[in-house]
Amino acid sequence: MADPRCLPAVAASTALALTLVACVSSSSEPDPSETGVKVTTGASVGEETQPEEPTSIPSETVTGPESSEPAETGTEPDASAETSGGGVSEHLTGSPSRYGARPGPVDRRISRMSLRDKARQLVAVAFSGTTAPGRLIRTLHPGGLIYFSDNVQRNAQIRAMSARVQRIARRTGEPLLLMTDQEGGLVTRLPGTSDVPGGAEFGGDARWARRTAKRTGELMDRLGIGVNLAPIADVNTVGNAGVIGSRSFSSDPDVASRLVRAQVCGYHAGGIATTVKHFPGHGSTATDSHASTATITKSRSAWRRTDLPPFASAVRARVDLIMLGHLALPAFDPSGRPATISPQLNRRLLRERLGYEGVVVSDALNMGGITSWGSSRQIAVRAIKSGVDLLLMPPQPAEAVRGVVEAVRDGRLSERRLNASVERVLALKQRLGLYRAAEQLPRC
Repeated sequence: MADPRCLPAVAASTALALTLVACVSSSSEPDPSETGVKVTTGASVGEETQPEEPTSIPSETVTGPESSEPAETGTEPDASAETSGGGVSEHLTGSPSRYGARPGPVDRRISRMSLRDKARQLVAVAFSGTTAPGRLIRTLHPGGLIYFSDNVQRNAQIRAMSARVQRIARRTGEPLLLMTDQEGGLVTRLPGTSDVPGGAEFGGDARWARRTAKRTGELMDRLGIGVNLAPIADVNTVGNAGVIGSRSFSSDPDVASRLVRAQVCGYHAGGIATTVKHFPGHGSTATDSHASTATITKSRSAWRRTDLPPFASAVRARVDLIMLGHLALPAFDPSGRPATISPQLNRRLLRERLGYEGVVVSDALNMGGITSWGSSRQIAVRAIKSGVDLLLMPPQPAEAVRGVVEAVRDGRLSERRLNASVERVLALKQRLGLYRAAEQLPRC
């Protein structure tokens, strides 16, 4: 049975979102009136993938003059998002960070890491086959691995493979964040789960959605997979014309907000970390970001009414990761850059304005929606500078690591900025019990 505290009133999530982003808009800035979607191309050089909450956020925490984005070259200024990682900030909750202070063991681990080892922790990669990719782990030392359907055959094989990859990773460095996309419905990776419902199939039933998430979380925990790249927080505003479609919980932002919260709570109850995607909202696009960058041409007010509420609801439910889509939102960043490499959409909107302090993960970096914006090295550096913590599936992961290392050495990226992301990633690993500490996943 679902915990009723995880199913807040519909009005609460909308009130939070409207109060929050009303503070984001500046009366002196134009508010584009058009709605819809258009395809953009890259500037340079193209798969996968509780207790009652406050209903408003003090406006003084989210107001202030807009600042221009740092230049692409030169020394990276220290971002205000570079705080001790992992929690939802006091200005969102009205109380100290729910995830707690910076864990001591994380500090000690970071202090022993080389610059290259730090950069490696910010990369999660895919692999081929159904056995542990020992050579890949020993040579690349990634921060995480993602499982796809081709990697998994049966539960016993998955358990053995997960245990094996963690043993190899611990011998050579840090344990791994093991992850997969187990949304239910149209997107399932694990064997024998094709009948698990997802998205619109719940018909707005938050209790059903929570129970399903809890069972899925328990299964993934038994298989050694600690991170689910689900649920979908996109509100399907373009119907069958969009690429999200029935993967979305609803076309109603209030319904979507309730079910997002329910599933975040359910996955946590099942013992795993959870991810909402695809910020700032793939449900408002008809363009497939696997092929090209999509542009959300909504005004600020339209975006905050429709796309924002489920993400705000997830932050209040203490979601562990938020995935950025390769989606441009010119109402907030007129440059047309996708959120993956946009400081305005990532650092300013998601972190400073929404108050999110957990792990920010990119959508897969081998997708056409981002590869047109630069090489693996260039995209890795631009993404981290913008506020991304975890680079998912860069086409050339070793080159991505080299790019980050070189950027720190030549001053384009500060080591303080790098450390902030490493800290968030390692803090998540600690909450998952990967450092022999008691699990500290949020409960709601």
